[in-house]
Amino acid sequence: MRASCLRASRLRASRPVAAGLAVALRNRRLACVLWLGLVLTAGLTLLPLAAITAPFDESPFRDAIVRGWDSWGILTWLSFRAREWVFVLASVVTSVLVGSFLQLFLTGGVLRVLLSGVPRPVFRRTLAEGAALFKPSLWAAARWLAGLGLWGAILVGLPLWLFGKLAGADAPPNNGWTTLSEIWAVAVGLLVLLLVTLKFDLARVAIARDEARNARGGYRVAKRRLKGARGRAVGIAVFWMAVGLAIQALFTNLGLRMNPQTSGGLALLVVVRQAGFVLSAMARVGFWGSLLRFDEIRQDETALPRPVLSRWTVPPSPAAPAPAVEGAASS
Repeated sequence: MRASCLRASRLRASRPVAAGLAVALRNRRLACVLWLGLVLTAGLTLLPLAAITAPFDESPFRDAIVRGWDSWGILTWLSFRAREWVFVLASVVTSVLVGSFLQLFLTGGVLRVLLSGVPRPVFRRTLAEGAALFKPSLWAAARWLAGLGLWGAILVGLPLWLFGKLAGADAPPNNGWTTLSEIWAVAVGLLVLLLVTLKFDLARVAIARDEARNARGGYRVAKRRLKGARGRAVGIAVFWMAVGLAIQALFTNLGLRMNPQTSGGLALLVVVRQAGFVLSAMARVGFWGSLLRFDEIRQDETALPRPVLSRWTVPPSPAAPAPAVEGAASS
């Protein structure tokens, strides 16, 4: 207990990124819970995908693929199986929806476990706390979707429409307005996505801290946390986004270099890819640790200053009573 208190005090004294790295390394079991959620949702696509790839062993494309990846072979095979891929696409959409709700469910439990400072046990506590916070988190997600659509339309869609009007209908494809539209769509669109998502995440942090009872109160707290500190919050999000992308790029490149041609090599490829997903889950835990530390810092910065009374401060004396008016006696 004393060791956990010392670790918590060190995290409170550190910067958000350093605190997030420490949280990611210390809560590996929590990252495994997030990875299990990813595996469960991916399993929804395995049966339809296995059914459609069963005839692949009897097709003329098998020998070409076994010798190595052949993009033209895969594309030709998919063109002959277009009807079957409709069912696979439906299963993929279902998996994405179920995975989104499951990750929303697990995130509440992750935040409560991180706030407790006790790294284990993990699985049962994450499920219990996630169930307790699922309803306000769901309303917060609805506000996130509405806010993303509103601000995306105002700050991205409207300027792009204006740039198209200024360029004219007969403008060449690579003129200055087209380049400006592409840069605006990427830069401003990413900024809007980050800011709206950070407000959503800080609202969930406020709900997990019991600073707010519902999504509206959580967004009210998140607005105070972000006021005057949006740059710092965006920097934290960009750092952990870059970490996650770097992990996926590294393990994807490693999988392509492995290019398995046997069953054992394929099993090793699956293990390597799952290790990459576990590290990505650790990066998510690290992001939440950094965001919790950022929330603590902003909570201290936005708190109202309290008057400090020294031991030598003399309290003000009560006011003397006003003298009585003697006019009544003379009358």
